[in-house]
Amino acid sequence: MTGSESGPRTVAAEDLRACMRRFPTGVALLTTGEGDGAVGLTINSVVSVSLSPPALLVSVHRHARITERLVPGADFSVSFLSAGQADLTWQFASADRPVGEAAVSAMGRAKGSNGVPFPVGALGVLECVVEKTVPVGDHVLVIGLVARAEPGPADHLPQVFHRGELTTVNRAAHPVDAKV
Repeated sequence: MTGSESGPRTVAAEDLRACMRRFPTGVALLTTGEGDGAVGLTINSVVSVSLSPPALLVSVHRHARITERLVPGADFSVSFLSAGQADLTWQFASADRPVGEAAVSAMGRAKGSNGVPFPVGALGVLECVVEKTVPVGDHVLVIGLVARAEPGPADHLPQVFHRGELTTVNRAAHPVDAKV
């Protein structure tokens, strides 16, 4: 732990990262813009924050190209990726990720009712409007009101990020006894 009597105690960044890598998360594609203005980014920090009104939160690095577009009133989409969409995950996680029409083409040319592109075959797509942004450290928390939810194929397995690798779930291999 680091810190002083006058400041908060914090853990070293590498220790936090080592712990968080052990926590499996889903993988999503965050998109905004249309046509030549389309941009996307692979994310794994998505939280449902309210059902009334329906709202979610995503966390985006403050220097990511997409961040400056996520202002109050802006349309965006969050698409939950399936295990079979690993190529798309790595493509939109790279520094030279596609933008504009190349991004739209990489996703399969689908677009939501808000005009924002989303990947064909996603497990689900949430169309949102930015309600508020909150800067926190090197990231910006984006709170969006969900305008539309479109479930995708129910028979596809989710993509999961765990220990720095993409994987999926296998319910039959390790069933959990507790009912949720």
